[in-house]
Amino acid sequence: MPSPDQSESLTTCQWLVSGDARSWFDWLSGVDVNAIGTLTRLRQELGSDRSAALLTQAELRKRAARKFAQAESMFFTDIGLQQSTDQEIAAYKAQRFPVDQPLADLCCGIGGDLIALAQRGPTTAVDASSDHLCFAEANVSAGGAKLADTRCGLAEETPLEQFAAWHIDPDRRHDDRRTIRLGSFSPSLADLEAMLRRNRNAALKLAPASRLPEAWEAEGQCEWISHHRECKQLVAWLGKLAQKPSTRRATRIDQAGKVDFFEGTPRSLVSSTEIGSYLFDPDPSLVAAGLVDTLAEAFGLARLSPDSHYLTGNQAIDHPLLQPFEIISQEKVDAKRLKKAVAEAQWGTLELKQRGLELKLEVMRKQLKPRGKGEGTIVFTPTVAGNRAILCRRTSS
Repeated sequence: MPSPDQSESLTTCQWLVSGDARSWFDWLSGVDVNAIGTLTRLRQELGSDRSAALLTQAELRKRAARKFAQAESMFFTDIGLQQSTDQEIAAYKAQRFPVDQPLADLCCGIGGDLIALAQRGPTTAVDASSDHLCFAEANVSAGGAKLADTRCGLAEETPLEQFAAWHIDPDRRHDDRRTIRLGSFSPSLADLEAMLRRNRNAALKLAPASRLPEAWEAEGQCEWISHHRECKQLVAWLGKLAQKPSTRRATRIDQAGKVDFFEGTPRSLVSSTEIGSYLFDPDPSLVAAGLVDTLAEAFGLARLSPDSHYLTGNQAIDHPLLQPFEIISQEKVDAKRLKKAVAEAQWGTLELKQRGLELKLEVMRKQLKPRGKGEGTIVFTPTVAGNRAILCRRTSS
């Protein structure tokens, strides 16, 4: 039985997903939520707990709009929203799972991945938080699907033999700090290994910088996924879900859900002895996957220096995981000389980028005082000849 505090919390969650609360959400959408009259009415008619929960939920829905198109009809907790998978990533991941077969989503949270899995086949949601399960079930319903079952409990105690495949997002918080050490996860590494022995067909969602057991890399396929120019997660695909075992994949998903990827194994780092005609900025998924040099080798490119992920070459390369720039000139990192170069180019719209250096770019922008109708980019980076400011223009990718 849940404690009295847990019962009270669940009651509030159950009320939030009810039709009664829905009418209050509709009312809130047409008023100023910060007005004294609004707050007074909420407290008088709902009480302090429910009015606070309603207002918190309204704020979380605004924050969730970046991740979910249906955020206005979904339910969140603060931690659940932070850890949830964006809907485009979830839809992509779900495609690897078998259709119309029993699936399980462990540590499901508010249901970011669960929604897409439930649209794939009969799915069971498992989480230690009754609040999360309550919201997850409502969110799946908002996505037009239904759950096969919900189980409030520990992921490691779930009988995995009954499922065709399972997904898990283990808790990566340890002592209120984010961790990439699998030994600090919950379920623990030992628990995850035991779960994999019961059912090897698994997808483990991890932090991009997580260090994996060698056996997982050898037997499975590791995929780093970026969205909104940020590497969001590492997925270790194991068993039948691993399409190309012992390889790595860097995947980019755009806002429309279009997927581009590059597969391979890490190669030795190769630096260029000179800066070519083009500079290439690799997608964050390539960097996280350690495949920058693999892709560079495939297209005849090289790093600007061992301390920089930027690539260079003399040919224009069209690859969705590379943003190309045509190089105009290069300067030493000197604000006075750069200000003159920007003025001569008549750049009023100026993009500043850096990797491998720690410059205060906004301070630099004020020093350069860009004016004019032109657009340009300055890339600050180490090169084999030293730190440089490379003046360039974006080209189509």
